[in-house]
Amino acid sequence: MSVDKQQLTSLLSRVALRDQEAFEALYALTNARLFSLVKSIVKDDQLAADLLQEGFLKLWFNSRHHPIEHPWAWLCQSMRNLAIDELRQRRRRQQSDDSSVLLSQEAAANDNTSTPNTTKRQRLDLCLEALPYEKRNAIILAYQHGMTHQEIVAHINSPLGTVKSWIRRGLQELKRCLTE
Repeated sequence: MSVDKQQLTSLLSRVALRDQEAFEALYALTNARLFSLVKSIVKDDQLAADLLQEGFLKLWFNSRHHPIEHPWAWLCQSMRNLAIDELRQRRRRQQSDDSSVLLSQEAAANDNTSTPNTTKRQRLDLCLEALPYEKRNAIILAYQHGMTHQEIVAHINSPLGTVKSWIRRGLQELKRCLTE
């Protein structure tokens, strides 16, 4: 099935006017290919179906903000971004869950006055404190708070290359400090 640019443009324009028949026709025309795209990213049928539904709901409620020039590319990119965002959120939740388990294990270890865990944490804290503020802040935002490079850039208002450099060099310095 090839997607006709004029047909998509017409349907999207009508969807912007809240034409339910156009919305249904757009869904019928594109859902199979968009589902395959999303599923190829998330690797789960149910999640892909949920994301496809969410994507079409966003399209319905925000349809005035779509580009008419390349409608198929825009639809694919929108669904792709939705799938990638979901994977990132799941990864962050997983890391957060892992962090809370580690913190509870560390707290239990500290309650048992287990000095190896305490000294490792103290050593990490000392090594982090030895880093310059910018590097330490970027590393903490990335690894403790799970922020992406782009989110860090927006948060601290610094160029992307600088943030990446701070993280990379900071991790190298941490590694050196921890292995000494």
